[in-house]
Amino acid sequence: MQRQAETIGKRWDYCADGYDAIVQNEFAEELAEKWSEILKNHAPCEKGKVLDIGTGPGFFAVLMGRMGWQVTGIDCSEKMVETAARNAGKAGVHAEFYQMDNHQLDFPEDTFDYIICRNVTWILYDPEKAFAEWKRVLKPGGRILYFDANWHMTGNAEYREDIKRDEEEYRKLYGDPENTYTGDENTDQEFQKVLYFNEILRPNWDEIHLPTLGYENMEIVPRVNEQVYSEKKQLLYRSIPMFLVCADKPAERMQA
Repeated sequence: MQRQAETIGKRWDYCADGYDAIVQNEFAEELAEKWSEILKNHAPCEKGKVLDIGTGPGFFAVLMGRMGWQVTGIDCSEKMVETAARNAGKAGVHAEFYQMDNHQLDFPEDTFDYIICRNVTWILYDPEKAFAEWKRVLKPGGRILYFDANWHMTGNAEYREDIKRDEEEYRKLYGDPENTYTGDENTDQEFQKVLYFNEILRPNWDEIHLPTLGYENMEIVPRVNEQVYSEKKQLLYRSIPMFLVCADKPAERMQA
């Protein structure tokens, strides 16, 4: 794997246990049904092969497996891959999981009908390369669907103040927000250095760049917080909109 992918994977190794605890709560709540409905409604077909990129503890992978899809999940973190496989086993879902750099996929062209991910694209170090690679492994007419947010717009003072206000209000009601990171400061600093999107506003970037990479039929929803978060998380992330981006790989054209 690239050095950047190794840096990102090491950082997320430290988050695996904490992130898994969050996902276990999601499995136990009605949020799993809400996410399943969104994934189903945006799917390009009823069933097929789906790739869950940055699978983490395997939340999306399990949901898609329960819907009858043939599931593959990848993550740059070895510990996340182990956690995802364990959660899929507990859920009785058959899925294949691999440690892999999401900028360089070890799959043939035209393999998957559907690519999904959540809170992954913000950690890309070369997003144009990654999105081009995702399109390569999609079948003609296949679809990507991803969810993310501007998690690290550190240079925008007003944005940071809004987040701080929400966190303070959250603490008054629920205590300290969850912090999944358990690693050392140096690992986290090295991780921050490789992130491409730290100061780039999205989904504006996505709306401009995905068509230039050959995607079509784009759908962008700037905010889905109220659809996919618990009441607590809606408060905590009130000023950090989670956006949805959906786009297709063009179908094969008929030969003249």
